[in-house]
Amino acid sequence: MTEESHDDLIGQRVGKNDRIVVTRLIGSGGSGNIYMGWDEKHQRAVALKFLHQTYADNTVLLTRFMREGRNFGKLRHPNVVRVYGWGQKGGRLFLITEYVDGVNLYELLQMRGSLPLGRALRICRETAAGLAEAHRQGIVHRDLKPENVMVRNQDNVVKVLDFGIAKDLRDDNLNLTGLGMYIGTPAYSAPEQIRGAEVDARTDIFSLGVILYELLTGKVAFDGRHSTEVLRATLKDEPRPVTDLNTTVTAPAAHLIESMIAKDPIDRIPTMEEVMLEIDDLLGLAEAVSETDDVSVRTSLKELFE
Repeated sequence: MTEESHDDLIGQRVGKNDRIVVTRLIGSGGSGNIYMGWDEKHQRAVALKFLHQTYADNTVLLTRFMREGRNFGKLRHPNVVRVYGWGQKGGRLFLITEYVDGVNLYELLQMRGSLPLGRALRICRETAAGLAEAHRQGIVHRDLKPENVMVRNQDNVVKVLDFGIAKDLRDDNLNLTGLGMYIGTPAYSAPEQIRGAEVDARTDIFSLGVILYELLTGKVAFDGRHSTEVLRATLKDEPRPVTDLNTTVTAPAAHLIESMIAKDPIDRIPTMEEVMLEIDDLLGLAEAVSETDDVSVRTSLKELFE
């Protein structure tokens, strides 16, 4: 069995004093594999993100990986996945994070196509709450997308995850992405991010607005046949009005999305706290006008999917 095989770690012990037992593979990606583990010391399930051995010489990726484990563990909020630390096993780096038993928004959209207004707003409000705490600590996520937002099965609490390419605005000594460089996911990146300009909280606000658009319509706001076309559309084009694709979306909700995905950061809602206040107002309106969406987002996921 090779070191890169998916099950080579099952049953092995990792972490400080070998306190974590690797139990099963739960996901795979371009940069590594994600396992579930059991922390015997703290008596809790954890997620273990192992970096592929092929990236052992990628200095920038290794630095990001270790920085996520060291620095972003300070982020403690109910709507942010906790990072407990990092370690090495057989020459492979891994992160130890909170384990979330649930589905991400990409999976949710694949199952549902789109969500009712009230439910979409509640999910985005909790996402905004988690990111507001990150922003207060000077951290910009830079890769907010449906795959990086999860809804927990047991209580539908929303969790933001994967701060792997986040920018710490207060860390002047560690600039892994220089001006003029682009990093992110094309369909959810803000114009200033695409141009390689300075990013701040408004960059994440743009991404959250694009996610809200997609939750309500089942379609990405900026599309194209390939990533270059998507990036061009984000920079130059206006998305189709959300009310054209979903007639149940109220005018105030459509205005909120427009103000979140404005091309120029100056024209956007400036903070996640203000996004939360806008959503609170909209939730009151949505619940008043919709008799079909009077069930809280904290109902069971089974009911949510039916």
